[in-house]
Amino acid sequence: MQPDSIAPTAGVHWIVRMNWKNRSIFFVLLALTLASHMAGRQPGAIAWLLLVLQFVVYPQVLYLLTRRLPQQRQRQVEVRNMLLDGLGFGLWCSFLGLPLWITFTMYIGVSMNLLVFESFRGWVQATLCMALGIAVMHGLRPTPWQADTSLLTTGLSMFTLGLYILAFAYDAYLRATSLHRHRAQLRQQLEANHRLQAQLTELALRDPLTGLYNRRHLDETMQLQLQRCAMMGSGAAVLLLDIDHFKQINDRHGHAVGDQLLQTLAQQLLRNCRAGDTACRYGGDEFLLLLTEVTPDAALARAQQLRQDFAVQQLRVEDQSLSTTLSCGLALFPAHGTEPARLIQRADQALYQAKLHGRNAVVVFEHHLETCTDGAK
Repeated sequence: MQPDSIAPTAGVHWIVRMNWKNRSIFFVLLALTLASHMAGRQPGAIAWLLLVLQFVVYPQVLYLLTRRLPQQRQRQVEVRNMLLDGLGFGLWCSFLGLPLWITFTMYIGVSMNLLVFESFRGWVQATLCMALGIAVMHGLRPTPWQADTSLLTTGLSMFTLGLYILAFAYDAYLRATSLHRHRAQLRQQLEANHRLQAQLTELALRDPLTGLYNRRHLDETMQLQLQRCAMMGSGAAVLLLDIDHFKQINDRHGHAVGDQLLQTLAQQLLRNCRAGDTACRYGGDEFLLLLTEVTPDAALARAQQLRQDFAVQQLRVEDQSLSTTLSCGLALFPAHGTEPARLIQRADQALYQAKLHGRNAVVVFEHHLETCTDGAK
């Protein structure tokens, strides 16, 4: 029987509960089967008493004694109890003269039970215990072989054995269904955990305000992207963008408006990103766009288009339209450097020149530009 269908009993191993339920049902059926066979043979009052004790009282006493043990020992003891079942079955079969249907029914029952819990070792043990019971009873009270059984006894044997096998098959079905369900739930939980982990990883690499990648992501991936471009023999470009007069806008209109302006530029960068490009918020009002597999002319054209599109953006602030411009410094790979830090530094120098010469401009790094530590932002 399926252990999950049995009401849990605190401190009782599920195998003990399951076998108690099995014995309570099938031992009674076995008692009826044996009683139908013994009825015409007049075995005496002691035999009838032993029949009741073995198949009605014994299962309940066995359960009460086993459940009192520590739970960690109950399974081991229950295996011994099943071996005792086999020994008792052997005694009864030999006592009755080894009737085929009764002997077959008892042997299949005890061997199946031990096979399930102890594998083939259990089957061997069940066979030996039942054989031992037959030998002991034959030594105490030799009985001639009486293979035949009445139609009633045969029918009861078939019914008991068939019901027992069906119960085992149904139990196996319930266990397989339960295992499949638990595995499906576990897979769903693992998938949910993976999705959550991916989301948390993504959040750790994203700027919360703009949704763009942050510098951490850039540091982790930029070198790999440049190496891939080098292997393919293609170029790349670093665009460092800065919103013109951003500090004044923040001071005049407040940080909420400044945040809207940052989000507007971020959305524009996302709309203009190709599959291999990386857009990130580099810091404050600075944004970095890494273009891969791009020529110098195409990179310059992309930068100019971004500048022009941002200049016509209109932001509504208290029933007024607010617009501003951006400046961009551009450094090329591999012409201006092959390392991420070097390229970003030279894009920053070019950005400084764009600020210095009036803003709203794109400047491509040139080697004669001097490195500046203070920006005109």
